[in-house]
Amino acid sequence: MITPGRRAFSHLLAPTVWTAVALAVGAALWSPSDTDPDLSPFFLTVSDFAALDRGGPIETTMALLGAVSLVLLTVARGRCVPVRGLPSALLTVWGLGLVVAAVVPTDPLTTQLSGSAYVHRYASIAAFAALPAAGLLLARRLSAEPHTVRTVRWLRALSCIALIGAALMAYSAGPGGRELIGLVERLLLGSEVAMLGVLGRYVQECAPITAQAPARPHAGE
Repeated sequence: MITPGRRAFSHLLAPTVWTAVALAVGAALWSPSDTDPDLSPFFLTVSDFAALDRGGPIETTMALLGAVSLVLLTVARGRCVPVRGLPSALLTVWGLGLVVAAVVPTDPLTTQLSGSAYVHRYASIAAFAALPAAGLLLARRLSAEPHTVRTVRWLRALSCIALIGAALMAYSAGPGGRELIGLVERLLLGSEVAMLGVLGRYVQECAPITAQAPARPHAGE
């Protein structure tokens, strides 16, 4: 049985996810100008700006986005069968990775990384790799359902954009000499948080699994 409280929460789920997405995008785009107007978001990563403004809006919204992702995952496990299993594990890595990256600081604008900076780096890498992998896997699982055509299309497109962005960012961080690394990372981040919004809408539209299950006949019927 679905209680009124659960029904109200279900209606608020997607708007809550999209609010967190909007806050994350806003922090990534506008916080750099508040930190130092002379620093370019095209050539510095979100983590670079977060390190210069510890406890500021970037870290706060990153932690919020991770927490909202974990709440979304908790709801999805109880409502949407395709999310269970490996997609659930990948989404857990995404949510926890964001929270860890927000809590554990990196080093500001330096090539000599400390231990905490390595934790921050690999938590971010794990998160950014896990979400598009989960998106592609979910798209494959949902492709047989006719009412999820738009969801599948968006998941595939955003996952591919994210993977291309991740490859470009890896090149920029290595042989590319960090050329336009900030711009590439923001495109990567934008595609991934948009994917989270698509997942939030899909989970909101899922009927509870208990409501989907057919009634079992009583003994003797």
